[in-house]
Amino acid sequence: MSEPLFPNDVSIDEYLMQCITIDELLLDDAFKRTPAELAYWNARFAEANRSFLIEKLDCDRMGAQLYLEHREILLTLERKPTEAMIKASVESDDRYYEARTKLVTAEAERVRLRGVCEAMITKKDMLQSLGAKLRAEMSGDPAVREQHSDYRAGRTQE
Repeated sequence: MSEPLFPNDVSIDEYLMQCITIDELLLDDAFKRTPAELAYWNARFAEANRSFLIEKLDCDRMGAQLYLEHREILLTLERKPTEAMIKASVESDDRYYEARTKLVTAEAERVRLRGVCEAMITKKDMLQSLGAKLRAEMSGDPAVREQHSDYRAGRTQE
């Protein structure tokens, strides 16, 4: 479970659910909040992408250092090591495994946040469609207008 990150003790997962949920009768609120929410998740994605790229550099660097180290060790054996032998030796090193694990973790977070950003963009598109639909319904049906107004009035009194 995620730790609380916001003053009202909402976890990041709960905040995500609030961000991607649309209440059809509170479209005005959603229209106002969505740009800021999208900016927040885009910033998180950018940071995750940066972390991924740094971990990739670190992993590549570790692989190169270990390659040289393991090649030197294997050269002390009675015969010249093959590329496959050196590669296998590097990949079985705990330091390389740790670097790869960090890279995989960073990539998973980057992919997760890319999905969140895509969900927010989908929400933005859906809000535009729902707004157009609601305007069309309200222009032709006074009962829909009244229901929408009553619902909004009830929500603001809570």
